[in-house]
Amino acid sequence: MKDKKGHIKNEDICYDSIYSNFSRVIITLFLSLVYSASFAQEISGVVKDTKGDPLIGVSIQTGKGIGAVSDINGKFTLNNITPETKAKFSYIGYKTQTVAIGSNSFLNVILQEDNANLDEVVVIGYGTVKKRDLTGAVASVSHDALVANPISNVAEALEGKLAGVQVVSQDGRPGATVNIKVRGGGSISQSNDPLYIVDGFPVSDISDIPADQIVSIDVLKDASSTAIYGARGGNGVILVTTKGAESGKISVTYSGYYQSKWIAKKLSVLDPQDYLALNWAFVDAYNKNDESSFEKYFGLGSDYGNHYSEYANISPHNYTNDLLKTAASWSHNINFSGGNENTKFTFATNYLKDDGIKINSGFERYAMDFKFQQKFFKTFTFDMDVRYSDVNIKGIDDTVTAKGSLLSSAFEFRPIDNPLGTGEATLLGMGEGNVDTGQSPVAITESLYNLTQKNRLRGNFALTWTPIKGLSGRAEYDMGRNWGQNKYYDNGSVTSGFSWTKGHKYGTLAKNSGKNWRFLATINYDVQGLGNDHKLNFMIGNEEIKSSSEKLTVYGGGFPSGDAWTMNRIFGMINMGDANSYPDENKYVNEYNVPETTQSWFGRVNYSYLDRYLLTATMRADGSSKFGPNHHWGYFPATALAWRISDEPFMKSASKWLDNLKLRISYGTAGNDNINSSLWHETYTASTGVWDEKTVQIYSPSGLKENPDLKWETNISRNIGFDFGFFNRINGTLDVYWNTTKDLLMNQEIDSSTGYSHQYTNIGQTSNKGLELALNAALVRSKNLNLNFNFTYNLNYNNVDKLKDDADILYGSGWGSSSLMPANDYLLTEGRPVGLVRGYTSDGFYTVNDFNYINGKYVLKNGIPDISASIFVSYPIPGEMKDKLPNGQNAFPGAIKLKDRNGSGTVDADDVSVIGKTQPHHTGGFGLSGNWKNFDFRTNFTYQIGGKVYNAAAMTEYTGGKESGYGKNRRGYLSDYYKLYDVVNGQLTAVTDPEALNTLNANAGHPLPFYEASIVLSEYLEDASFLRMSDITIGYTLPKEWIRKLCINSARIYATMSNVFCITGYSGYDPEVNTDMNRNDSYPTMGMDYGSYPRSRSFTIGLNVKF
Repeated sequence: MKDKKGHIKNEDICYDSIYSNFSRVIITLFLSLVYSASFAQEISGVVKDTKGDPLIGVSIQTGKGIGAVSDINGKFTLNNITPETKAKFSYIGYKTQTVAIGSNSFLNVILQEDNANLDEVVVIGYGTVKKRDLTGAVASVSHDALVANPISNVAEALEGKLAGVQVVSQDGRPGATVNIKVRGGGSISQSNDPLYIVDGFPVSDISDIPADQIVSIDVLKDASSTAIYGARGGNGVILVTTKGAESGKISVTYSGYYQSKWIAKKLSVLDPQDYLALNWAFVDAYNKNDESSFEKYFGLGSDYGNHYSEYANISPHNYTNDLLKTAASWSHNINFSGGNENTKFTFATNYLKDDGIKINSGFERYAMDFKFQQKFFKTFTFDMDVRYSDVNIKGIDDTVTAKGSLLSSAFEFRPIDNPLGTGEATLLGMGEGNVDTGQSPVAITESLYNLTQKNRLRGNFALTWTPIKGLSGRAEYDMGRNWGQNKYYDNGSVTSGFSWTKGHKYGTLAKNSGKNWRFLATINYDVQGLGNDHKLNFMIGNEEIKSSSEKLTVYGGGFPSGDAWTMNRIFGMINMGDANSYPDENKYVNEYNVPETTQSWFGRVNYSYLDRYLLTATMRADGSSKFGPNHHWGYFPATALAWRISDEPFMKSASKWLDNLKLRISYGTAGNDNINSSLWHETYTASTGVWDEKTVQIYSPSGLKENPDLKWETNISRNIGFDFGFFNRINGTLDVYWNTTKDLLMNQEIDSSTGYSHQYTNIGQTSNKGLELALNAALVRSKNLNLNFNFTYNLNYNNVDKLKDDADILYGSGWGSSSLMPANDYLLTEGRPVGLVRGYTSDGFYTVNDFNYINGKYVLKNGIPDISASIFVSYPIPGEMKDKLPNGQNAFPGAIKLKDRNGSGTVDADDVSVIGKTQPHHTGGFGLSGNWKNFDFRTNFTYQIGGKVYNAAAMTEYTGGKESGYGKNRRGYLSDYYKLYDVVNGQLTAVTDPEALNTLNANAGHPLPFYEASIVLSEYLEDASFLRMSDITIGYTLPKEWIRKLCINSARIYATMSNVFCITGYSGYDPEVNTDMNRNDSYPTMGMDYGSYPRSRSFTIGLNVKF
């Protein structure tokens, strides 16, 4: 057919035909039709298993768009088939088989069962191995599982999917830190982060790698797997394999999604009347002279309009909601790949924008990856991999002592929009920040700008040489560069009474950069001529790594307030602030970290006899500049044995139901060098002083004493495991382990008379013992419906085995500043796990029934303990109640009540005890996935049993806060606090009579929240157990006949709901929280909820297309 200009229409021809000569296309098509008409035929057949039973739903494809599916009897028919056609038969759980049609008119096809998971390739250190030949403890997660839940940080996608791996996100903020611990983690004062290896290149984290670009993630857990990484493998190793260069016709894939998200759980606040009653009472109790100002502001009492009753009709305003929003996120991934047998390439690019549910917060990422492979002369292969990422994190919240973050404390702002009094905020003195709309959480948030930018560029270049059969050598050279900056800006429009802002224009500009390079050479040799019974492989290698980094921070404050002084201008002139007026705010700090160098030699031997008896032995020697000159080198051997029991002749009778049974045993050592390189030698600080009546520069030790004997933390791993498979439907692993970490690097205080304050030494030992189970099951297999189940369970017991001189280590988190009771709220002690929290045992509150009312005095009954005044610091109560207490007694009706653990009769510092363990024993996850015709579905759950959340955020609610607490709102659960005041006829009235107190507080559930100290209470060491439905996805793959004319090979649309629900008894936002592990400079502050960012619930729609 021709158009009006006489041209042949070509609307249905794609790609290659577009660039072909039209006449050749027509001739080719004509000859093809003639050929097909001459030789096309119809064939039929049947597909069975090795037992002769028909297989239903077998896919039969010819590669020419012609296909069929076997029916209930295993039969099928193919039309328009030529003798040269080849048909591919595929079925889940069976080996794919390709059959040439030839002259056959009927095919009788027998499919062999295939334990496909045993032939899967698992990435291990500096190589790969089939799962059937694996001797170590390795867990893997596939691409499909990683992309099932659309999230910005792929590390979060590992939660619940890998046995022995615990994933805890900081909280719900964009760009949140994700802590991954493999088998509990053995270090105390140093990092427990695993070693991340991306395509062979060590990286600090994997937050900048899009999930869509990842093929698999393999986690090495026992020393036989990790020892090959020596000093860097003690905390486990996470190996990330991204999409590689591919041959074939150029293909383009696209995946993208749009996501809407909102806060998953809201917390209520006091309503206006409860808020006024509490604050009115607190002001009167704390300082009666301030009561009139409070009444005037809100229009309370007979002198100022008596408006208390009118507040009952006003709805509360929760300012947390003003800071939150329904946010949008979207992601786009495009991948190009193609080439031929000798030349291959892949180019992938990603853009992600993840707006936070808090205003002015978000995460943005650009990422690109180019891979190229070229083969030369059949023996040489050149590989190149260049990756770039650009990450921007906006709106990181800082915390303020005894308040938390601006977001977490926003609810404390007054819940009343229009006070019925004068509304003059200055009437509340130091509490002005709780009521002044100019200092509202929204105003403060909009006055601040905080942006962190991270850029990474790395290139990997490798040459592989295979001179003879079985022998290969590989040389790699990697280069990495990272640079970034943080911009913090306060526009000076808000003067905050709680240190959120400066009240004048202020900024900090921090620029950092780093570089690293790595050289690796390995030789692999599969020994030839050993026959079929023996297999022997040797691998030796050398690796050198160098890195350095530096940072410059410039502070500037006191810039002019005029509009001409914009944020960009101030950053451009950051060193030109008003140093005379604000000397502490105008300075610069330069940091140059000690360069780090590691040199390593390593080797591995793999031996197999009869494919049933397997041996792996590894050895690595590492020399590191991070340690003292007496211990630069560390040596890390490991060995593993495996026995494929199911392949033994005596197990032949079980072959009908037993697919796989393998026993694994391993023992070995690995190290932990994830420390600062300056810990073993002295560091200095500079200051000025006067010498000989002249100002001179003075350099003095910073307090750290050198230790030339500082050495590696060493992890000793013992593992016994089983791999199993049954009925070609069920497979999994079961491991029991015992890990010991010795020579712990600990920061120890030393006698100040030495001129130093502390020193890092190797003084302790921890252990982790546990059990891991991973289970996969194909519950349903049929033509239209398939259903699979997966389950992981982790049991871990962490223990501190040894400390120096058997002495306990007490340390504090500091969330309550100097009023924190006890100041050292964390404990390390032998025989107990890391993460113990110390505090007082809650016993409710004192009631009238705890006292004898004698001569108008509340006298404690025998056996009822008093509380030391040093715990409360100050506990404001009505003067009328003070008059009713005996001299020397601190307890009163409504006061918080604590357990007298030592029976002394008075609760004091001696009654502090361990009130909670933050680390859980039981974690894991499970999920269902499958398909019905073209529909696919997947859902994942995670769970935790035990452990505690240190809910410091709730404990701040019990404090009065002195004058700065005037006008502070509380959470709604405190509406039932014990009251010593009542509002009678619009007037605040103290209540002291026993019967009146009992009547007023008949439904009381919490103590009077007025005391000054920040007391650590067992009541708020809350159970961290939960069951979460992490995500549920429903997808639909469009039929090929719908999309073929669009030149699309495949297309899938899907919808996902994330964080669907969480069943928990925790009173805060979310039990999975770990806001700041580093509140103490030396030891971990685990499991704390303080200043957290709420988690979101999201709904996502997405599209995957391949052209």
